[in-house]
Amino acid sequence: MKGELDRAIADYDKAMALNPKNAGPYYSRGNAYRAKSDFDRAIADYNNAIARDPKKATAYFGRGVAHYHKGDLDQAIADYDQAIALDPKDADSYVTRGNAYKDKGDLDRAIADYDKGIVLDPKNDAAYIMRGITYQDKGDFDRAIADYDKAITLDPKDAEPHEIRGLAYYLKGDLDRAVADSRKALELQPEDDDAWRLLGMAHYAADDFKSASADLLRAIELKDDVYAMLFRFLARSRTGEAAEAELEANAGRLKTTEWPFAVTELYLSKRSPAATLAAAATPEQRCEAQFYVGEWHVLKGNRADAEIALKAAVDTCPKTFVEYTAATAELKRIKP
Repeated sequence: MKGELDRAIADYDKAMALNPKNAGPYYSRGNAYRAKSDFDRAIADYNNAIARDPKKATAYFGRGVAHYHKGDLDQAIADYDQAIALDPKDADSYVTRGNAYKDKGDLDRAIADYDKGIVLDPKNDAAYIMRGITYQDKGDFDRAIADYDKAITLDPKDAEPHEIRGLAYYLKGDLDRAVADSRKALELQPEDDDAWRLLGMAHYAADDFKSASADLLRAIELKDDVYAMLFRFLARSRTGEAAEAELEANAGRLKTTEWPFAVTELYLSKRSPAATLAAAATPEQRCEAQFYVGEWHVLKGNRADAEIALKAAVDTCPKTFVEYTAATAELKRIKP
């Protein structure tokens, strides 16, 4: 792929030398540089293409994509605006602008753009997926699931909508469907660490600690993920296994000690529950801390303290957090 792009760039160089006023080679070379993730060179080429043909909508679109990948969301949106003004029937410009609005946290504008993209191209499965994710971010799991349903109908062999629909079902507390969707995603893409982690979390919430332990081990084998490590420790501990040595080895591979690393120290008896809560710097981290401290109390047999911490997690965690569902399930287990 890289060799093909380099050869294409060399051909575009020759075309520019033959006709420097032609926008086409600059635009095409910009696409090639963008495919190589060389976004600065891509933007420079799109600039040249636009200077030679100010009405070339695709050049604004390409430059917007490059700005988006650089994290310059406002500039990306401005380019998508211009692309849409020049070609208002291009569904991709609406969908990609929706992605930029979503990343800025403007979820309603994102949904409006996905709506428009779907009207223009009803078979655009990516638009349904992204609109579903945005509804999910808003906590509207039913609308999210409806969009994932549509995406799956359009492309049944795509693992992604199965996986994220599984997450939506998990967040709704529908654990059987979460398990089924995770398994389907893994049938389509067996090396999907996120799907293995979700499957493990769903099994954990459903009291199937042995299956959870096996699923989370596979997730960790594919990717060093601290949350999978923490749930793996909890699942193993709930089956009566000694899980500390493995957690210490797993944590030793992590490249950062940022949150939630403090929880690994709690579980390895290197930090107290109070110190773990103190290490949580944001409301989101504090809600997570309450869940993991609650699980620590469960393992220690401190049912009253566990209930207090888990109730705090349920009261403070957004319903889009996996810890919210896990805390809700745990409270049902420990209440008399």
